[in-house]
Amino acid sequence: MKYRHTLRQTQNLGGLWDFAFLETGSLDDFTPDAFTPDDRVLVPGAFDVLQKYAGKRGLGVYRTTICVPEGMRGVLLFEAVSMGSRVWVDGKMLHANGCGYAPFAVELPDGPEKRELVVVTDNRFDFEARPMHDTYFDFYQYGGIIRVVTLLLLPEGKPCVKTLHLTPDEKDYAKGVVHLDLALCCADAFKPQLRLSICGQPVEDALPDFDAEGHLRCTLTVKDPKVWSPDAPNLHCCRVELLDEDGEAYDDAGTRFGLRRIEARDGKLFLNGEELELRGYNRHEWCPMTGPSTPVAQMYEDIRLMREMGCNFVRGSHYHQDQQFLDLCDEMGMLVWEENLGWGQREKTFKHPAFAGEHLTALKSMVEISFNHPSIIMWGFLNEADSHKDYARAVFEESAKTLKAMDPSRLVTYATMFPEEDIMYDLVDLISVNSYPGWYGCENVKDPLSLIAPRFEEILKSIDERGFADKPVIISETGAEALYGWREPHNDFFSEAYQAKYLAEACRAVFAHSRISGVALWHFSDVRTYGGGHSLMRPRTYNNKGTFDEYRRPKQAHEAVSEAFRGR
Repeated sequence: MKYRHTLRQTQNLGGLWDFAFLETGSLDDFTPDAFTPDDRVLVPGAFDVLQKYAGKRGLGVYRTTICVPEGMRGVLLFEAVSMGSRVWVDGKMLHANGCGYAPFAVELPDGPEKRELVVVTDNRFDFEARPMHDTYFDFYQYGGIIRVVTLLLLPEGKPCVKTLHLTPDEKDYAKGVVHLDLALCCADAFKPQLRLSICGQPVEDALPDFDAEGHLRCTLTVKDPKVWSPDAPNLHCCRVELLDEDGEAYDDAGTRFGLRRIEARDGKLFLNGEELELRGYNRHEWCPMTGPSTPVAQMYEDIRLMREMGCNFVRGSHYHQDQQFLDLCDEMGMLVWEENLGWGQREKTFKHPAFAGEHLTALKSMVEISFNHPSIIMWGFLNEADSHKDYARAVFEESAKTLKAMDPSRLVTYATMFPEEDIMYDLVDLISVNSYPGWYGCENVKDPLSLIAPRFEEILKSIDERGFADKPVIISETGAEALYGWREPHNDFFSEAYQAKYLAEACRAVFAHSRISGVALWHFSDVRTYGGGHSLMRPRTYNNKGTFDEYRRPKQAHEAVSEAFRGR
């Protein structure tokens, strides 16, 4: 999360790295002495978004030099490396990762000041080796170091800040009451003293000592508190400093946070005690020139466009979100659903011996890195997976349990495509349904748009009759494809006019029903997917359900949705 450290030394490792693309070989067999770089590429960035490597699958090998001064220890922070990856330093493999969107940290061993860093990535689909990724996902999966890499330099032999989390109090958040949870690394060394400030004001109350595991938990009160909401996205900041035996500060960490409360009760959503209606979009982190490594300026423009349309909500589909995007959502007042990587997992995935563990590791990494973003109001996982099958129960249960244990202040959900057969509703706070009546399976219906409202009604009736009338419901996906510029008098499927009428009717049906607490339309902008069998349903090898095309040019649906959302 965005914050400037005053004591810690950090180096953004972005820039040109040595690079080689290898069409053969595997992550397990690779060694750094087995390749010779013949190119240079930009980090962060997906190598296969470049014309030279577009569509190619294999190993992308990156090399750079880092420096760790004497008396310091280094920690490498990777926000996302796709799909599978290995990290090597000075010829030694230090870390293996199997989820291309999960952040991870690598502690550097002792060594010389100048170090050789090699990161090898694999963008090939290998289900046995990487069950978190599969070929059928309806979005293009790229390879490379796709997000920020940072070298963190810490004083050697002293405990340092590992995590700093702040949770607004359930009852007194508006009065500025927050709960701080601070964890140290190297906690077996001496226990430092703590100096703490909020919004630049020193906290003078007596603070507890760190426990034996290096944790410190306490309750604080923000002076002059201001509640965070989409209409008033007020942010506060917290800074902690660790003091050595002489009372001198040697490490610090800080974060921004917001004072707000999200609730699901009596079949409704509430933000800061007021009933909440969600109006928004699903959004992939993608643009044509840079693939999944979206420029910050484009992130800002995406949020600005959504806010101008009357949106207050975005679902980050279907993986960990870029921290820069979440920072902007905090500042611009956009509510967020962040979810773990997942798309339509079936029996073969749930029965893979490594899947449950890798899914859980990635889930935890999401919460740890994104915890302090006030824009995030719900955590999710396993989009459109087999939530109607018993064999999936264990992974669903463990996921919901883990999220609640790590962060009981937010809602837990997943998006189902089996609303009448789903057997996991008891695990979540909010029921989220993906449904496309009037688009899929209605080719011979005379008036497909007439299917939308009755289908939503059937779904809601089934949910309530099964005993879940106390849980809020949202339509987490609905939409129709339109090819930008196709405007013709028949207003048929794939025309801009049909999409505009579809989204207008979907919004009308959602907002007319008292049981529905909002909608996330699919999709904000057109996004690349795959050819082959997908191209039969995805002209241009794109999912064309965007209200904007891939260049953010508005389709006719833009006005229809704006009218529906701004009128709320």
